Parts: sequence; C-alpha cells; structure tokens
Amino acid sequence: MRDASNKTAWLPGAATVLAIFSCYGTTLLLGLLSLLGISLAIDERAWAGAISIFSLLAVIAVAASYFRHRVVGPVICAAIGLTLILWVMYGSYSNVLELLGFAFLVVATLWDWRARASRRAAVDDVSWIEAVDLADRLQRDAAPIVVDVRAVDEFRGELGHLREARNIPLAELPDRIAELTRFKGHELALVCRTQMRSAKAAAALTSAGFRKVSVLRGGMVEWNRRGLPLDGGDTTPS
Repeated sequence: MRDASNKTAWLPGAATVLAIFSCYGTTLLLGLLSLLGISLAIDERAWAGAISIFSLLAVIAVAASYFRHRVVGPVICAAIGLTLILWVMYGSYSNVLELLGFAFLVVATLWDWRARASRRAAVDDVSWIEAVDLADRLQRDAAPIVVDVRAVDEFRGELGHLREARNIPLAELPDRIAELTRFKGHELALVCRTQMRSAKAAAALTSAGFRKVSVLRGGMVEWNRRGLPLDGGDTTPS
C-alpha cells in the first residue's frame, strides 16, 4: 500500500532548506555582488522575517508529521531550533546560536524523514486481507483469529465489531501480547477503524514472532460499507 503522506514528505526539508538559504544564501549573494562592485541594501526586518517564516514552516511541517509516525523527537528538536533562530533574529544576535538553530532544524528534518521511512516500511511489509475474503474465511472451520486493536469505546461503538473479535487496543498491545501467544500457529486478522493502527499492530506482532498476520484493508469502515455481518453484543478476550 502506498502511504498518502509520501506526497508531503518533502515539506519539512524544503522549508528547512529555504530557511537556511534565505539566511546564508542572501549573505553569500551580497558578498559576491560586492566583489563585483555592486552594492545592494536590504531591509533587515524583511530579511529576518523571511528567515523566521521559513523556519516556522519547517516546524509546522515536522509537527504535522508527528500525527503520522508518533515520534515526538523531531518536533522537540525543531522547536528548539526555531526558538534559537527567533532569539537570534529578534533578541541578541550570536553566530553560534544561529548555527545551532539551523543545525537543530536539519537534525529534526532528517529525524522526521527517518521516522516516516520506518513507518512506511512497516506498512509496506503488511499482509492484507480484503473484507469480502475475511467474511468468507470466518465462515470456515479454520477461521482466522480476529484481533480488533481499536479503543474499547470504538469497539463497542457505531461501527460495531466482528463476531468473536478479541479487543486489544493498540496502546495496550505491548503489555497484552502474551494473551495471543497460544495463537502463534494460527492466522491472525487485525482490525481497526481504517487500517493504520492494524498495520502498526501487525509490525509489532511480526517482530514478536507471529508469522501468520494479516490486516483488514479499509478496516471497519470498509466492512460496514460492504454491509458485512457484525456482532451486536460485547465480545471480550477469552
């Protein structure tokens, strides 16, 4: 599956490059022009404003990525970089702090890229099962064990849940993975609202030694869209 967030993966890097270029690129350009005997005056407020805006855009782009990969480090790193840059621009200038500010932005951008790449790798390695195929398999004797990784309120909510599904929220999975150990030899079908949490759960289970793990493509949204059967009662792990 191709992650739609790939389309915006370039934003943090682009904003960081623009911030650095607007600072040092302008200085370099003015220096080259002076060697040619050309003198230009620039509005320092506008210059500082451009640097600050591009730096802020880089932080916003990194912060937006957090909701994709849930790695907080790049956001903290980018925020520190922005704080240093703003201090240099509008507080007390320091060449060292300026360099540190941009260094933090670069590190945040690279860290964010790596977190995105790791998340994409986990999703790309997932084995998928279509809703109609899972519905058919659940009618057979060797039916997959269904594990719903949504929160309890979602599991009992309007989208319903699959018959005999075991509800283990994704956040609790590391502490409750032992509950599934006896099913290591069985096929597991992971379910969530769409498919993103299930893909993360699949990566965790695969790392824990589960080899027959698949994710319901489209999750409960797709299951309901196709009008496939739901369990009306509450089902808890057994």
